[in-house]
Amino acid sequence: MGKKKETQQVSSPYLLARREWNERYGSYIARAKVWRGIALTSLVIAAVAVGGVVYFASQNKLIPYIVEVGGDGQPLKSYYAEEAQTLDQRIVRAQLAQFVQDMRSVSTDVAVQRRAVERAYAHLSADMPAYTAVNEWFRQNVPFERAAEETVVVEVRQVLPLSDKTWRIEWVERPRSRNGESMPATRWTGTATIVNSGELNPQTLLYNPTGLYIKDFDWSRDFSGNN
Repeated sequence: MGKKKETQQVSSPYLLARREWNERYGSYIARAKVWRGIALTSLVIAAVAVGGVVYFASQNKLIPYIVEVGGDGQPLKSYYAEEAQTLDQRIVRAQLAQFVQDMRSVSTDVAVQRRAVERAYAHLSADMPAYTAVNEWFRQNVPFERAAEETVVVEVRQVLPLSDKTWRIEWVERPRSRNGESMPATRWTGTATIVNSGELNPQTLLYNPTGLYIKDFDWSRDFSGNN
């Protein structure tokens, strides 16, 4: 009796159809589920990876570094600005004096004048007030145009620290007409506030390897004393 019932179940068209379905398509369905799971996992991993790349790209951080130079101008040591010690005051004096000379001098040699302007801007950053002040000065006193009528030699007299970051600069400007005649000299005084960070690019590193930038710079004519 039991054997007959088993034979009837095996011979049932519904059971045979289910068995046929499982044998033909069951493995396909199982593999499809596996591949869907793998694809979903890969999609999640890709989304996480892309999100991580976007996040870290948005966290871009400009890290300036300092290059120490010797007396001959050759680099001796470089390190990140966060690790840098206070710059030697002699170096600060020299760079501030050079900055004033580059900004205020007028030369008839176009190449010399262009390098002077480039050196001046190498100590300025577009996000600092000194950049705006110097930019306005050059717009109103284009050195290449002034050279058609006069030249100016700048003699820096003193560069004195008022604090760790603020310096007082005194200089004399000696103009001369294009026919060689000496014109009255004028005395000037400026105050510069310096920082050790700013924009970095190959030109900046060439003209300003120590990373000294002028944050604020104000100047005025000094009518006291002899020239």
